[in-house]
Amino acid sequence: MTARENVVASRLSKLMLSNGQSGSSTGSEVQSPISPGEQSLAQSELNQLKRDADPQFSRFADYFVICGLDLDTGLEPDRFAGDNLHCSPLDRAYKSKPLAHYPENVPWNPFDAHGICMLSLPQGLRFRTQKHNIEPKFHSFATTREDGKRCYGFSLVFYEEIRNRNICGAIHTLQSMFITELSNGQQTHSLSRVKQDGPVSRSLPRHFKVAGQAPQSAQSYYDINKDKLYVAKSISLICQAPYAFAAQMFLKNLYRCLPRQPGAGISLESYVYNILYEVMLPQPGKSIRVYLPPTEPHLPAIALILQRPLLATELPLLDFPLRLLFKYLGVECVIQLLTCVLLENQVLLRSTDYQRLMIVGECITSLLFPFVWPHVYAPILPAALHHFLDAPVPFVMGLHAECEAAHKIGSEATLCFVDIDKKHIQLPEELPVFPHKLDFMAEIGSVLDKFEIEGARDQESGIRNGYGCRGAGGGVGGPVGGGGVGACGADAMISSCTLPTGLQAARRSKERFQQLQETVYTLSGSPGGGGGGVVEYQPLIAHPSRIDHVPRIADFLRRKGGIRGSQGANSPVGSPTVSLSSSPVGVYHDIDAVDATMPASTRRGEKPKLSAVDQYYQDLRINSSVREIFLNRFVHMFHAYEYFVIYPNQARDEWISNRETLQNFDKSSFLSDQPEHHRAFLSRFLESQMFATLIDNKILAMWEPQPDEQLQLFDQRVKLLRRRHGENMIAATSYEPCVLSQDSQQGFEKRLNCIDIEVTPPSEILANRAAYFRSFPLLEKGVLNQECASSSPPATPVPSAPPATSANPLPPPRSPH
Repeated sequence: MTARENVVASRLSKLMLSNGQSGSSTGSEVQSPISPGEQSLAQSELNQLKRDADPQFSRFADYFVICGLDLDTGLEPDRFAGDNLHCSPLDRAYKSKPLAHYPENVPWNPFDAHGICMLSLPQGLRFRTQKHNIEPKFHSFATTREDGKRCYGFSLVFYEEIRNRNICGAIHTLQSMFITELSNGQQTHSLSRVKQDGPVSRSLPRHFKVAGQAPQSAQSYYDINKDKLYVAKSISLICQAPYAFAAQMFLKNLYRCLPRQPGAGISLESYVYNILYEVMLPQPGKSIRVYLPPTEPHLPAIALILQRPLLATELPLLDFPLRLLFKYLGVECVIQLLTCVLLENQVLLRSTDYQRLMIVGECITSLLFPFVWPHVYAPILPAALHHFLDAPVPFVMGLHAECEAAHKIGSEATLCFVDIDKKHIQLPEELPVFPHKLDFMAEIGSVLDKFEIEGARDQESGIRNGYGCRGAGGGVGGPVGGGGVGACGADAMISSCTLPTGLQAARRSKERFQQLQETVYTLSGSPGGGGGGVVEYQPLIAHPSRIDHVPRIADFLRRKGGIRGSQGANSPVGSPTVSLSSSPVGVYHDIDAVDATMPASTRRGEKPKLSAVDQYYQDLRINSSVREIFLNRFVHMFHAYEYFVIYPNQARDEWISNRETLQNFDKSSFLSDQPEHHRAFLSRFLESQMFATLIDNKILAMWEPQPDEQLQLFDQRVKLLRRRHGENMIAATSYEPCVLSQDSQQGFEKRLNCIDIEVTPPSEILANRAAYFRSFPLLEKGVLNQECASSSPPATPVPSAPPATSANPLPPPRSPH
């Protein structure tokens, strides 16, 4: 055994099972050492885990990448940024390059140097001075491979001071040439593109004043004798699974742990080695505790629990917060955007923040479940790919607000344009209304209110489409199906509607929800809890004036577990069964009792401030609740879809070769059973590729031993609905709120409290750690590349590093070469 393998073996310890003693701990404290016997048992279990684990599907990250300015090649204009010679040299984009990546290559995900660099620094290489805002900014990005699988990247962009006199001199020379051209009038043809709506700094040269540039021209001037010059650099993680919060915390804190002066802490290589080779992804239905870099080098590592849903009963992983989607756009804008995506329109997002583009793109496509977006998806579209905007195909793309293409958006009939920063959406022509739109909005709003999400309904979005407020057929102002947003005037040429204020929208949602004369159901699980309970539906008839409170009350009581409105004599104590009396008085008496047990600060409406980690866990709960509402809508729309599937009478291979010419779904019969005011939307959606793919998967399930997991979950929910209403149910004419499945919520809480696996905290792997750095350095290849990891020298532990007392399920793999 090599020296490196000895170090790795010494860091292996106990495998934390879900029924072990660590289940109640979710903090960042480190567990106590274990006995040799326990360690021997854990070692055998870990060895089996390593044999079964495929690195392609078990590693948290494939690459750690550093991109920035290559001093060997110097400054190169970014030819994909367009004609930017009319801009000051500080406002131009230059070509960035990957300075280093670790490991050199992984067989299942070949390193794409150009693509990763282009997305890690999507604005190219930019220079700044101390007059600019040079705070680090995080963003995510996604790429789609040829096989259709997405690969995710996470990047932190920061600015470092340039001490190379050649680079400083080059920027100074370019600026002198630019000023000379301005003074000679050579840039007259392009000055019209420069803003002229503000005062000019008196500290600028005369020709900057003559140019009449905007106030930022003072920032665009670089004085080589007075100013400090900074250049952009990025550190990135390339991952198979989108655990965005963990990646963000890792990159931000790794940058903060850069030793800028001698002191306590461990090397950057130790943190990167841990995230590349020791942190593994949780298996479906399992959780894992990992340790991320702290906010300061001398502090202990931060514990974070990652978990993956069980696909048989829970919705797929979504690590991006839906809370922010509704905060950015508002409920109505989200519903309109979802409608455009479902009907496979071209969707273009615009924002000054790359992370906002990514959040909106990821969240809106996740709400399509059980359908999957099959077309072009580029939530951050680099400048080199702007020509994709001209493609006559459906897409979801995002553009930074500063790029010129974002200001040249036309009014194509199929384009949905969303300005995230302004909460504004421009809809395509003749967009039908989403079925039960206002009831749907009201239900979503009630969940957002329950979680006290600020800003989601304070100010609804501005919505505009090509035919304004024409009546029947939907649109923004169409009265059919309750899809309008208010009167906009009689003039059919009006193309803009201003939505009501947050107060008006809230009042309208409440009034609409009060009109729901529905039966609300509660869930009964098995006494043991967990996901194995039988779902039973018990009707609850509430007073019409209080129907809008009932789902929130019932959900609150379900989350409390043992609290019941009325308890049967045979009900076990602590059972998760929730039974509410049909009398509104009884219900509210119980709620008063519950409220009396809550902390005084909560009863007074004082919202406690959550830590970043606790907010992450809360966001996952919000994601689950909101996504269940959207899934409930699709279940009600298509609960009878399988009766209209036209199953083939030929063999599998023959059907696959001819399926493009076959009719696989009886659309006309299906539509004839739907309410008339829903047919405009449904008739178009049935023609979409998303729906066709679902039907294809349904037919393929006849031959496949393991059907599509998303289809299985959808069919399971359909069966529950039909069991409730009877097998003869064809169409649901009234709106029924979501019966939130407790399996996913209970599974989440169980995984949060009972950790299945714990990864060892990072510990020092370098024999000699550098004392400090002036900028983010290139790291030691010898300990971070696969082929060299097993032969590196033994580690020298740093006293401030936490002791390795927990399991390291995945040691560094050997070189494939």
